[in-house]
Amino acid sequence: MKRFEHAGLTLGSHFQPIYSLAHRRTVGVEALLRAEQNQLPLSPAEAFYAMVSPERRHGLDLAVSQAHVHHFAALEHSHPHWLFLNVDAASLSRPERAMALANTIREAGLQPGNVVLEVLEHVLEVDEALIEGVNLLKKAGFLIAIDDFGVGHSNLDRVCQLEPDLVKFDKDLLRSAVSQPRTRNLLSRLVRLMHEIGALVVEEGIETENDVLVALESGCDLVQGYYVARPSASPDADDIITKRLDSRWDELMVRDLLKRKITRRQIELARQAFVQSAISLMQGTPFDQAATPMLAMPDVIRCFLLDSEGRQIGRNLNSRHNTIASSLKFAPLADTTGAVWSRRAYFQHAIDQPGVLYMSEPYLSMTDTRSCVTLSMAIEIDEAMHVLCADVLAPRVHSSHG
Repeated sequence: MKRFEHAGLTLGSHFQPIYSLAHRRTVGVEALLRAEQNQLPLSPAEAFYAMVSPERRHGLDLAVSQAHVHHFAALEHSHPHWLFLNVDAASLSRPERAMALANTIREAGLQPGNVVLEVLEHVLEVDEALIEGVNLLKKAGFLIAIDDFGVGHSNLDRVCQLEPDLVKFDKDLLRSAVSQPRTRNLLSRLVRLMHEIGALVVEEGIETENDVLVALESGCDLVQGYYVARPSASPDADDIITKRLDSRWDELMVRDLLKRKITRRQIELARQAFVQSAISLMQGTPFDQAATPMLAMPDVIRCFLLDSEGRQIGRNLNSRHNTIASSLKFAPLADTTGAVWSRRAYFQHAIDQPGVLYMSEPYLSMTDTRSCVTLSMAIEIDEAMHVLCADVLAPRVHSSHG
């Protein structure tokens, strides 16, 4: 590791691979600062904290970025790689500092399109000057990443304002997802939300086999952590990393195949019962009797009937074997008579294609906060269009890691 001196600090670079799960190869490396003062190691935060004024922190940013670029250029890459550089907010808070950073990186020999500038999400104070600095760097061709999203007072508004190219999820988000199934679902939704905003997702802190499985399940794009590869002056090659991850990928594929088989069986039985109930309704059978086949299914939560405008007719018909102990907590939401569900996808799809059975994506039920899917079909009852609906528990396969 090459070292250099700046403002009384001894500094050097290590690199940690950032790996694409889809491409099965390293697509970038994060440059990590190694700092010493009087032969005693300092954390990167301590090194920047020693630079009290924004001007001095910016000066350290320029020196460190220049050194990282020189060291990165000496690495051998079989494919194009990004260099991820951690940047202090002081270097973005004024346009002239942002341009000085851009010029320093260019002069060190790296084109902006090869560089991802990382800024810590929880220390950002988004104002017009910061947005201007970030936009200048974007226009110059640099990619922007928000780092450590999910720690402290994370703010989606900041993500939307800065419109980053990548968002790096803090390792604590992953830790929670590994230990809590509900948080695991939240992690997947957060990944999808970032994709809708227009950002790729890097999950940090991949340290165990279970972490790899959860990351794969979440739909994230890139991963980084000790299990993938440790920081080093000469990071691990792809053949080493890919071999390490392939067994986890194979395990996930086997588990997904089992999940799909179980899901298909559950849904097919529910669909058969649903069609039976729909036919009975169209033949004039009262709703409570027509719904009997559906309510007999073990995973069905409730059935309900909507008019052509999405307004619920009468109460829910609840399955007796699917009540939950906490139902009293949601008593204010239990009576949905007259509720309007016209904005729900299950109503809109059904009313647009009468006679076609639709199944929604999993979502959180307002009635009792369980994850469910809704089966729906538009049918004619007494020459008027109605939509028959049934909420079914979202299928879940319990895995060995939580």
